[in-house]
Amino acid sequence: MRPIAMVCGFCRVLAYAALLTGSAAPLLAQPPQSHAPAVPSPGLGTGQRRSDPTIDQGRPAQTSPDPIIALVEGHPIYLSQLGRATRDLPENLRGLPFDTLYPVLLDRIVDHEALVTMARRGGLEDRPDVQEEIQAATGRILEGAYLSQEASPKVTEAAIQARYNRQFADRPAAEEVRARHILVASEGEARKVLDDLRKGADFATTARVLSKDPDGARGGDLGFFRREQVWPGFGDVAFSLQPGQLAPDPVKNEFGWHIIKVEEKRLVAPPGYSEAHDQLQQELLSAAVAQTVEQARAQLSIRRFNLDGTTLDTGPKLKIGSSAGPPAE
Repeated sequence: MRPIAMVCGFCRVLAYAALLTGSAAPLLAQPPQSHAPAVPSPGLGTGQRRSDPTIDQGRPAQTSPDPIIALVEGHPIYLSQLGRATRDLPENLRGLPFDTLYPVLLDRIVDHEALVTMARRGGLEDRPDVQEEIQAATGRILEGAYLSQEASPKVTEAAIQARYNRQFADRPAAEEVRARHILVASEGEARKVLDDLRKGADFATTARVLSKDPDGARGGDLGFFRREQVWPGFGDVAFSLQPGQLAPDPVKNEFGWHIIKVEEKRLVAPPGYSEAHDQLQQELLSAAVAQTVEQARAQLSIRRFNLDGTTLDTGPKLKIGSSAGPPAE
C-alpha cells in the first residue's frame, strides 16, 4: 500500500487538475452521516461570509451543529463544505476513511479560498472576461437547479415500473437470428457468388473479398438481430432459414443484392426489472427534461434571428402557460 502522504498528495493534484480544466463538479454532496451533520449550511458561496458572532481571528467557539473547521482572512469554512468536496474525489479515493481524507480535503478548500481571496484583492472579479465566465457559470448552475426541481421529481419508481410493465412485463421471449450477408451490385454477380458458396467457398472469406458493405470486413457478420430491426425483405428471408442454411435466392434492396446465410437462432427473454431499471430511468429523465424545456419556452416570449438580423421565426412565439402534462407513463 502507498503511504498516506503519497495518496493525499495525489488527491490534491487531481483536485487542482479538475479545477483548472473546468471539470470540478459543484460541491453538493453531504459527508457521511457518522462524521458530519445532515443539514447543509446555507449561504456558502465563494467569498460570502456567514454572520456568526463566535468568529474571530483565533479559535471560534463551536456552538453550531455545523462547526467551523478553518478561517481564511476571517472567512469561515464549515464542515458541511468539506463533505460536499468529496464529490470531486476519484472513485477509488472516496472509499478511504473520512479521518484520512479530512486533512487533504481541508487543505484543498483552504487553498481554494486563499486563491479566491487573492483574486478578489487583485480586482479580477471586475474584469469583463471574468464577469462573463461568472455569469455563464451562474447560468449553468441555475439551469441544473431548475431541471432538478422540475424534471427529476417526475422520474419516480412508479413511473419506471409503469414503463417496464408496458415494454416488457408478460411479453414472450423474442426470437433473434445471427446472420451473415454479402452485398454486391448486380443480380448476375449475386447468383455467381451464391453458386460458388454452394460449391464450398467459405462465406466469411468471400464476404471479406467481395462484399460492398462495411460488414464485409467482419466476414459479413451482422450479429444477432430481431425481425423488426432489419428491413422486412431481409428479415423475412433470414427468419425463414435454419442455422447453417443459405438463402436460395439473393434479395434486392436500394443498396444492391444480398446473399444471406443464417448462423444461429435463439430466444431471448425480456430483461428483469432490475436489469432494465437504469435504462428506463434514463429514458424517463430525458423525456422529463425535454418536456420541462418545452414548457419553459412556452411561457416566454422568444424571438430568433439570422446572422443578417432578419427574423428566423415563421410565426408568433408568445405563449402564456402550457397544456403539456407529465411524461406519459
